Amino acid sequence: MKTEIHKIIIIVFGFALLGCSIIKKENISFKLERQKLLSKEFEMKLPTPFHIQKDNYEEGVIYFYSFVDSVYIIVFQGSMMEIPIDKYHPQKTEVKNQKKTSVGVENNKFWRKDVFEGVRIYYDNVSKRNKRIYDKVLDEIKVRSL
Repeated sequence: MKTEIHKIIIIVFGFALLGCSIIKKENISFKLERQKLLSKEFEMKLPTPFHIQKDNYEEGVIYFYSFVDSVYIIVFQGSMMEIPIDKYHPQKTEVKNQKKTSVGVENNKFWRKDVFEGVRIYYDNVSKRNKRIYDKVLDEIKVRSL
């Protein structure tokens, strides 16, 4: 009898935890971010809150977005700049619709690099739990010529 009560309590507690995690995912708010690069502009929906840093240098423009979960996204157009992710060894590389996507795991966290239309877009330090969110950000990014 006691084991059945314990099983019921565990099952109810499990459903409560599952419900909380599902609700938490649904409550993520996003902000539309639009910026200009050298010859392109990009638009993406980012989870909030985030911090943005922009750096201009002779050959390019780089935007660095950092998030409360330690993830960062980099959007970059230019040359003569090496990003640490460029040194990572991809587990998989795919070319689709003139977009080259490389993905992998470094220090038990996911990273991704997309290259298309002369623009490089990266994310790094993504947990398995939040991978879907950041994949969606990169999957839905829009890049246009100025």
